[in-house]
Amino acid sequence: MGDSSARAKMDQMLDDIFNVVPLFHRTLLKPGSSIHNPMSSDFKVMGILMRHGPLPMSRIGHWLGISKPNMTAIIDKLVSDGRVERRQDPKDRRVVEVSLTAEGKRHMQECLKAAREQIKARLSTLSPEETDSLYTSLENIRVILSKLNEVKRQ
Repeated sequence: MGDSSARAKMDQMLDDIFNVVPLFHRTLLKPGSSIHNPMSSDFKVMGILMRHGPLPMSRIGHWLGISKPNMTAIIDKLVSDGRVERRQDPKDRRVVEVSLTAEGKRHMQECLKAAREQIKARLSTLSPEETDSLYTSLENIRVILSKLNEVKRQ
């Protein structure tokens, strides 16, 4: 019974993991709003560049699980939009790095500011108890995922 119960719990946990990100997006960021879709590949690429600075396209693709041809298309679009630029790595001219432009940084800052305001407005409808519960739950998730990420690196 214990083994069956543990399997059922694991299955439910997996379902919850696959459902929580889209639910989070649908619930906190209203569909059709002016905020850029944080689930889109171009937004994810710019987010990585915002956090880590210039990176080779292959590393970005590896982190996001995006193939080289698809990464090329995403980067081409971002270059044409003026949000990222390609440049040679100063340490190795064979490597092409991708970095955010000033326009890309401004765009990301605007999107993040708008998203924070929209999420604050949605969360303000919660009771103090619900806010505390969500805070504790998110903190637990962050701690556990950080631990899993460290295990993965070893």
